[in-house]
Parts: sequence; structure tokens; C-alpha cells
Amino acid sequence: MTRLAKLIALTLSLTTGAVSSVYAAQKVQDNEKAINQIQTSVEQQQFDDSTLEKFTVAMYAVQDVAKEFEVKLQQEQSTEKQQQLQASAREAMVDEIKQAGLEVKTYTTIAQLVRQDEALRQRVMNIVNDQDNS
Repeated sequence: MTRLAKLIALTLSLTTGAVSSVYAAQKVQDNEKAINQIQTSVEQQQFDDSTLEKFTVAMYAVQDVAKEFEVKLQQEQSTEKQQQLQASAREAMVDEIKQAGLEVKTYTTIAQLVRQDEALRQRVMNIVNDQDNS
């Protein structure tokens, strides 16, 4: 696996869980329905290159937030402060996703699709390569 593929896999594994929990927290009562809708959309959703470019921007930004807060969490002993830091991290991740021009649901759906769909994963990797080379 190339360094880029590892980066994407690591970033998606770190951020999907955090962002999914934000999404789920926003939709607690509709959680099961939302998951079913996401699973259905996984099979039906097509994303243009512009949306995938926004996803890659958000992916890197969310990864940076995760790294920043991971260090802070490791240094904190208080459970209460750790929970506050986790909440702050989730808010910061959501902000980064929105600043990239995506809804949290769209980001989460793409992240899930990239894990399951080799063709989409390759498209995202190509976009990342293009961004790195420019």
C-alpha cells in the first residue's frame, strides 16, 4: 500500500468514527433511520470531482484537528476535561467539514463509500495526488 493510500485509510478510520458520532449525536432519535438511509445512498450515490475535492480538503483538515486534540487528550488526566476536549474536537471537525463546503452527512457518506468502493477510493487518491503535485 502506498504512503498516500495509507494516509487516506488512516484518516478515514480516525475521522469517520468521530464525524459519525457527531452526526449521530445530531440525530439521536433518527439514528437507525439515518444509518439505513446512508447505507441505501452508499449504493446509489455518485459524487462529482468538485465534491470529492471538497472531501479531500475536509479530510486533511479533520485529520489535523484529530491530531491536535489527540495530544491534548493524552495529556489530560481528568475524565470531565477529556469529555470536554472530545466535544470541542467534534465541533472543530464539523466546522472544518462545513468550511470545506460539505454537509457532515455528505462527508460521512463519502468516507464510508471510499472504504467500500475501490473505484471511488482511486478517484479520491487521484485528487489527492493532483493536489499534492500542484
